[in-house]
Amino acid sequence: MSIEEFIDTANLYALGQTHEFTQSNNVVDFLQCRDNKRAITALSIPTEPVNLASKQPFRRATFTLSEQAISQLAQCSQASQIAKSKLIRHLIAEHNLLSDEDKQHIYQKLALETQLNSIPT
Repeated sequence: MSIEEFIDTANLYALGQTHEFTQSNNVVDFLQCRDNKRAITALSIPTEPVNLASKQPFRRATFTLSEQAISQLAQCSQASQIAKSKLIRHLIAEHNLLSDEDKQHIYQKLALETQLNSIPT
């Protein structure tokens, strides 16, 4: 079981969604259920080319986020049933797909917002 699968399974468990594994009586049943789920997923979702970076092990990182950002990330994670770290990796990948022009526009907007927030009212 990969780290992502473990996290996804833990998230399902935390949400009380353990119905997939309640019929499993032993490890073999659990593995068969998991492999069946993988096979169904592989058939229903188009596969994207895998780059070598995605096969690299993950590293822990510490970021400082606002309470609002933490809340929004938690809401996105809960609504999508995707781990927060996986969402962040996805958003970074999506950002890297933007053109340089679009990225510069976003950076300028962020700089302006930072300047506006630093002005005392």
